[in-house]
Parts: sequence; C-alpha cells; structure tokens
Amino acid sequence: MIDRTWMPRWLVPSVVAVVALPVLVAAIAQRDARWHPVYDLAMTELRVRDVGGPHTPLIGLQGRIGPTGSHPGPISFYLLAPVYRLLGSSAFALQAATATFHAGAVLTAVLVAARRRDGRVVAGVGLVLVLLVQGYGLGPLTEPWNPQLPVLWFAAFLVAGWAVVDGDLPMLLPAVFAASICAQTHVPYLALSGGLGVGLLLAAAAWVRSGRAGGGRGSGRWLLLAVGLGTLLWVPPLIDQAIHDPGNLRQLADHLGTPTAEPIGLRQAAGFVVDRMDAGLILVGETRTPGTFVRVLSGPGPDRQRGQITLALWGVSAVIAGVLRHRRLLALHAVVAGASVIAVVAISRIYGVPWPYLMLWGWTIGVLMAFVVAATAVAAASRWAPPRWAAIASSGATVATLAALAIVSVRLLVIAPDATTETPDQTAQLTRVLPITMSALDAGEGVASGHGGRYLVEWFDAVDGGSVGIGLVNELVRHGYDVGVAERDGVRIGVHRVRPAEAATAKIVVASGGWIERWNDVPGAVLVTLYDPRSDQDRADFAEARAGAVEGLRTLGRGDLIDQLDQDLFGVALSAGLPREVTVFTGEMIDIGVPTAVFVLPAEATL
Repeated sequence: MIDRTWMPRWLVPSVVAVVALPVLVAAIAQRDARWHPVYDLAMTELRVRDVGGPHTPLIGLQGRIGPTGSHPGPISFYLLAPVYRLLGSSAFALQAATATFHAGAVLTAVLVAARRRDGRVVAGVGLVLVLLVQGYGLGPLTEPWNPQLPVLWFAAFLVAGWAVVDGDLPMLLPAVFAASICAQTHVPYLALSGGLGVGLLLAAAAWVRSGRAGGGRGSGRWLLLAVGLGTLLWVPPLIDQAIHDPGNLRQLADHLGTPTAEPIGLRQAAGFVVDRMDAGLILVGETRTPGTFVRVLSGPGPDRQRGQITLALWGVSAVIAGVLRHRRLLALHAVVAGASVIAVVAISRIYGVPWPYLMLWGWTIGVLMAFVVAATAVAAASRWAPPRWAAIASSGATVATLAALAIVSVRLLVIAPDATTETPDQTAQLTRVLPITMSALDAGEGVASGHGGRYLVEWFDAVDGGSVGIGLVNELVRHGYDVGVAERDGVRIGVHRVRPAEAATAKIVVASGGWIERWNDVPGAVLVTLYDPRSDQDRADFAEARAGAVEGLRTLGRGDLIDQLDQDLFGVALSAGLPREVTVFTGEMIDIGVPTAVFVLPAEATL
C-alpha cells in the first residue's frame, strides 16, 4: 500500500517532465510558424535584447499606470535573456525562452513539494500544475505576455508558502524568488505577493520563536536570508527610483493610492474570485476545451453557482482538517484562505474595465482549493474508515492522481503540435508587410537609404493599439536598421530609443483603417505596402456593420464617436454607456479587421 513514506526516485523528474513537456513541445512545434511578436510581446523582446548592455532595463513594461508608469521590475527580462541569446535571439528563441521560463516554475514547485518527503504531495502538486497548464493553454504559455508570464510562478509561490507555513523555513527563499517574479512582472500580482509575503514572514517568525521550525539550528537565519534575497531582487527598481524623478515606484504608489476612477468594490471583486473557484470548469470544462482561463469572455466561462459550491465544500473541509488536527492540510487551508481574502481586496481596487487578464492568478487559487478539498477528504477517509478501507482509499487516491496527471499530460501532448499564439491576425499583418518594407528601405524608395538611414517610426492604428507598428520597430532592430521612436512612445519602446525628427533621415509610418487615407495625402509620402486581409464579403460585412454603428450612435446623439470610428474603433467600442446593439456592430468591425499600410516619408512630415 502507498503511504506517506512512498517517494520513489523516479517520481520528481517524471512529474516535472510530464507537466513541462507539453509546453516545450508546443514551443518547438511553432519553430517554422513565421511568428513575429507584436505589441507587448515586441516590447518584451526589445527589453530582453537590452539585458546586459548599457540600457539594461531597471523596470518592467509600460502598464495602465498613469501617463508614464510601468510594471514594477525587470526580473522576467533577465530570466528570459540567457535562453534567448543561446538560441540566437530570434523570435522563436523568445518563445523557447518563455517555455523554459514556465518550466522553471514547474521545477521549483515540484522540488519544494518533494521536501515534504511524501510522494502523494508531489503527485498532487504535479496535478495542480498540469491542470493550470491545461487551463491557461499551450499557445499562451509560449508567448511572453507579462500578465501570463507569472501564472505558474504564482503556483510555485503558493506551494513554497504552504511549505513555510508548515514549518519548512528554508522554503522562504524560493517563496521570495517566485513572489518577486510575479510582483515585478505584472502589477496585479503586487498586492497578492506582498500581502502573502508579509504573512509568510510572520508565520516564519512564529516558527522561529516556538523553536520547532524546520531547517535545524539557527533557523532564524532563513528569515534574514529571505529579506536579503528580496532586497537584492528589488535593487533594479530601487536604482530606477533613485535616479529618476519621479521614479517608477513613486508613480506606482501614487497610481494605486489615488485611482482616477471609482474602483469596482469588494462585492463585485468577491464574485470574480468565486467565479475562479468553479471546480466543474477546472476539472471537466478545461479538459473539453483547454485554454479558456485566458478566454473567459469568449469561451464557456465559469459558473458562479458551481464556484459557490466549491467554496462551501472548502469551508467544510477546513473544519474537517481542524478536527483531524492535520497540520499539513491546515497549512494549505491557511494559504488558500489568505490568498482568497487578499485576492478579493486586490481585485476590488480595479477601476475601469475589469479585464480577465487582470486576475489570471485567481485560477491558481481555485485549483489549489479543489486540491485541498480532495486531499482533506482522503485524509478523513484514512483516519476514520476501517484500517483496510483507509489504506485502499489512500493508495487509490494516489494512483488516481498519477493517472489523472498522465492523462491530462498526454492529452496536451497530442494537441501541442497544433498550438497557436494569441495574436494571429496582427502577426499575419506584420509577416506580410515586414519583408516588403525592408526591401523598400534597401531599394531607397522615397527618402529611404537602406541600413545607412536613421529612421523615425510612428504608428497610427485604428484597432490594435499599435500592435503592428511596435512589432515593426522590433523587427527592424532585429535586422540591424537604425530606428527610433517619437517621445510619445518612449515609455513603451525605451527612452533610449526616442529620436527627434531632426535627428532622423526618414520617417516610417504604419497606418491602419481610416489613417491610411490621411497619411497617403501627406506631401512626400510613398506607400511601400498595403495589406488588406479581408475578402470582398468581409468588406461588405464591415461596411454593413459600420452603417449600423453609425445609425446607432446618431440615434444616441454621439456624433463625436462617429468621427472616431475610422481612427479609433477600439476606443469607441470601449466607450461607456453604449447599448448592446451598438457594441455588437463595433465588435463585428473589430473581428473583421482593417487594412494596414506602411509609408516612407521625409522625417519632418506630419499630418
């Protein structure tokens, strides 16, 4: 029979391989997919490329943090850089580095679990991780989008936190490391990582004071080492704060402390957290349709009633764990409870549209909650059932966990070769316009002068916020062109790439939608490429949807928005107070898409 002493040597490497292999295979399968990073992904590659040079980043990507604020820190760029450079600094190298980054989180979580010296814990943590991989999807886990980069590291953080609360103080170090990755990479993790981190330090201090902590004599040193490691990991943001006025940390504090709109509040936030406790979706729905954690708005989505049932079962199981006086389970219940409470508080501070990507980490709490409910049920059966049945229940649960782990992994391996990125439309546009643009520059079209020119790149995007334009900057840098951007784009691209028009020899403009006609009329403009992905039927459908949107907006008396449809379609779609009949039309227009063009102009040319 399997008991808590069961810990074969093959278990840890097998669990790591079973969880991480589908993500690695998905990245390798896209080796020849002609993928080009766009928008945030391109901005990430620009930062990763800068690591180790004179412009090594000190802070994260720009976010919705005031006019010039960015996410807290650069640690994800530093961790992506080695594999990225080793594999040739290509777009595929970035995907491979991303998959390796996630594999590092899997390895960390499983190694922390292995310190429990209980194979059942290792198998259970492995199942939690593979369910998260299934839920987030293989495609998203090969793209270095900063809201998605920390998702598995957050799981590693909670597993390490569980170990600390259980008295294993050396695990403060991986907990601090994982928490720093999460908090620096995407600001919504900041409150969770900080709040739980303080709780872990208090728990560790309580263990040290009691004299019963793991780690042997002088266990208090682990507290000091954890504080030292945390300080070291946050040196780059602290340097940025010291050399800039205002520094990024100051901007973050101002932004979070004084939001520019009314936050959504605790009640709505609690609903979002309960949604992500839907065990039915986590255990069944994601097996049918993997990847819907990141597609809450377009996928099947969670059911709040099922989430409430899971929450109720968790409450009962926490009481049972208390009755059993099962220290290890109580430690995990405490971590889940703390994470859930802090999650509600963190989400309650969101203002504007509560996009699902702002709370991706909530699914990790939900999966851990389902796991601890099941683990508590097995522990109760092992304690209260007759000895023979108790042993069967314990062994059966472990076998079932390993079987589920293998089945989910095999399912993911089967679909891994078909994994696709989350930005196919923008990537397709960039794939089409990039080679033609480079050929035009090399041929000296207009005022271009090949690799000898100093180019100023600007973008005017009606739909995608500059995705293709930012991607073009990244690709031109990759291919050795000397490019800079306007001051308005310095925070996104990097202030060291800001270039005034008088310092450029030519301007490259990426325009889409209604911007194309406007730039085509600018004196000296040379249209080097125009790509329209729409069929004749798509164009007819777009015109019909546009007419419907215009009529709806005119009826509402929103003529101001009609004027913006052709230049800021996405902004119109997000405007507050629009009825569904209008948003359906704008949504259809966005789904159909618009053409993209690239112009070469004199550097001083403007609209």
